[in-house]
Amino acid sequence: MLALMDRATTLWRIPVVGRAKGRVIRRLIERRRPTRAIEIGSLLGYSAILIAGTLPPRGRLTCLESNPYLAKFVKSNAEVAGLGRRVKVVAGDALRIIPLLSGRFDFVLIDAAKEDYLDYLRQLEPKLVPGAAVVADNTGVFRREVAPYLEHVRDANGRWQSRAYDFGDDAIEVSIFRA
Repeated sequence: MLALMDRATTLWRIPVVGRAKGRVIRRLIERRRPTRAIEIGSLLGYSAILIAGTLPPRGRLTCLESNPYLAKFVKSNAEVAGLGRRVKVVAGDALRIIPLLSGRFDFVLIDAAKEDYLDYLRQLEPKLVPGAAVVADNTGVFRREVAPYLEHVRDANGRWQSRAYDFGDDAIEVSIFRA
């Protein structure tokens, strides 16, 4: 399914995580073995399929997508990929939904409104387990918009261990929550 989506999104120039960033995310999940993941901004479901397909057998992913039409695509694509039972899609504004979510998370992908990255993270921090991994996409292309987020996770206060992964024209920031 991801190979088909790679071809289509490249042809139509739709921004998705893609193969190179996907390899980093896949390795991170395989190494850390999270069971409760959340994705903020799902678009068509490429990264949802990548994450849910890499999670351990009891792992579950909650996708927050602001566009109800796109949320239906995410749900449908996850079902076609055989991951429908592992992926829950919630349509709506993430900043309104996050406070309503119960439980704690050990993996996060942030790929939505760039100027809201820090707000998403601040709302999620009380819901993160120590050692949770947070991946922020597009931190190269949108460096100015995500600057407050990057400053927060790179601050020397010791709550985060953070590293940038450069992909030429873009980057992702991988941060581990130390609590």
